[in-house]
Amino acid sequence: MTQDDQDKAARVVLLGNEARAQLFPGKPAIGEDLQMGGIPFRVIGVLEKKKQNGSYGSGPDNTQLFVPYSTMARDLPPSVKDRPYMTPGWINNLVIQVDDPDEHEAAIKQVYRVLGRTHHFEEDDEDALMIWDTMRGAKLTQRIFSVMTVFFGCVALMTLFLGGIGVMNIMLVSVTERTREIGVRKALGATKREIAMQFFTEATIISFISGVLGLLVGLGFSYVLNVIPKPDFVPSPVVTAMPVIIAVVTLSVITVAAGMYPASRAAELTPVECLRYE
Repeated sequence: MTQDDQDKAARVVLLGNEARAQLFPGKPAIGEDLQMGGIPFRVIGVLEKKKQNGSYGSGPDNTQLFVPYSTMARDLPPSVKDRPYMTPGWINNLVIQVDDPDEHEAAIKQVYRVLGRTHHFEEDDEDALMIWDTMRGAKLTQRIFSVMTVFFGCVALMTLFLGGIGVMNIMLVSVTERTREIGVRKALGATKREIAMQFFTEATIISFISGVLGLLVGLGFSYVLNVIPKPDFVPSPVVTAMPVIIAVVTLSVITVAAGMYPASRAAELTPVECLRYE
């Protein structure tokens, strides 16, 4: 659709993706004619399928038909009876796209300034216009998701921390149950370092296996969510390297902390105390 179509009030129309499928199923639509209100229009284009629901209050763009404003005002003026909030010949909605997202605040001020000169209101009067600022909404949504990411990150760290406590308790129980074994090994010449390394290695193996299983379950769950059919507005999970690296590093630190105490406790036991233990 060109400025020439607007200047000449050409009877041309752009079809949304779903509108094209309904009006011209199984065949090309561009170049075909259709009638709106008994008036013939020539199809000059079809919009790509859109996932977002952003058609300015009239439903998804996929279902819409778009014509030049001058054509609409001449051939299909709005009915005041059906839409008392609309006045024939008046534009009730402007859609503006900013070239540079970093300058969108300045662009909004420019809109107030330009329309304020035409409609006689101050450029700093924010109540003069109702603006649906999708960029502001996107930033708010991003901020919400950032807070949620931090929250779930804290939950994940707490879960790993509690898992480390569980591993440490298991190893302490293991030290208690294997006291006589420790005593026998020390009586046969095992050093404190060897005893400590034995229990530390066991704690490391337990943490490593559980961490790998957890990682595989998480990756598998993400893969399933990516391949199963779901509505367009439901996003697919994206697994990036950084969270995996953070989880592995955190698990390694917790493993060291959880394994050191039981290992050192086992190493400090004396052979006499161990062999007397019932």
